[in-house]
Amino acid sequence: MAFTKVHHVKYTVGNLDRSLAFYRDLLGFEVSYEAAREGLASYNTIMNMRNVRLRVAMLLHRPTGFVVGLVQFQNPAATERELRNNYVGASSLALQVEDAAAEYERLTSSGVAAMSPPTEIVRDGKAAAVAFYILDPDGIPIEIWQPMEV
Repeated sequence: MAFTKVHHVKYTVGNLDRSLAFYRDLLGFEVSYEAAREGLASYNTIMNMRNVRLRVAMLLHRPTGFVVGLVQFQNPAATERELRNNYVGASSLALQVEDAAAEYERLTSSGVAAMSPPTEIVRDGKAAAVAFYILDPDGIPIEIWQPMEV
């Protein structure tokens, strides 16, 4: 496939307002689009569902141009499940930062759950990065990644 760019990454969330506050206020995304959608045959078709009703927001990280889509299904209702990195189909967003330790302190002091403290990632006997995972309000893992200087 010869695609021209990655348009966005999308996550299904349980409460759009709560997720918007997290991604906007703590991670620095700006809301570029927000809407309620209902009764669109095209959504029913591409999602292979009936009577889709949802709220959607597109969030832009202006410095990089990266876009995250957040969708709250209202019909059919979103189904919660445990999210673990080793589950087939699991995904995570990795955000590169300049100072992982400072971000860890900032995020955890704001009440964000972290899966571990910042940890040195060693590959082939060499330090490659310092990284840790946080969890968004729905438990979606987000990796915070600080590459080591080469």
